Amino acid sequence: MQDQSQKPTTSATPELHTLDMRGHLCPQPLIKTRRLWKTLAAGEQFQVLVDNDIAHLNLVSFLNDQGAGPSVQKEGDDCWVIVASRAADSAISNAAARAKSAANTAPEVSLAVGQQPANQPANYIVVLKSDCMGHGDDDLGRLLVKGYLNTLRELENKPTAIILYNGGALIANQGSGSEAALRTLEEDGVDVIVCGACVDFFAIKETLVAGRISNMYEIADKIAKTGHVVYP
Repeated sequence: MQDQSQKPTTSATPELHTLDMRGHLCPQPLIKTRRLWKTLAAGEQFQVLVDNDIAHLNLVSFLNDQGAGPSVQKEGDDCWVIVASRAADSAISNAAARAKSAANTAPEVSLAVGQQPANQPANYIVVLKSDCMGHGDDDLGRLLVKGYLNTLRELENKPTAIILYNGGALIANQGSGSEAALRTLEEDGVDVIVCGACVDFFAIKETLVAGRISNMYEIADKIAKTGHVVYP
């Protein structure tokens, strides 16, 4: 006779978090995946959908570095489904240890006076002298600037200041597409400085939505006193 007191056991299927990043250009898929990663507990599974190969490769590289063991499935001609699990802290530590070990095998490089070792955060400022990044296509250049500033928001080692002069002043203007990123960086303590002469030249004083207006003396002094200046 069957024992009615014994009930069959059931196991709940863990929720599969899905992040659909189709239609989003680099670096947005990576940024959103990093944000999702930070919210998950060890062992939680998730999948990210992207529709361009660069985003797919960047995500696989990031997840491998985190010890997440990603698997990739191609659906159709332009969709990659990347499935991974949030690794336990021990797995992350092991991945970091492997990366550190690889770095330790690299040839020793002598540092000039004032330089920081590569593995130590350094104070730095970013100087943007155009509302475009690089040369070739202005529309692409503006997308790259927006992507760069959004990526700076995600870095632990943010710049102490961002200086905008000449066409770079337009990045702080209403409608640039990058104003939200600049405001967020300001909230995080980054000093956003806009050249006053440039503001007057472009007649954008009344439409600036981020940064503070300053002068060339302060800009020159800050660049001179900062050991590490980045011109992206």
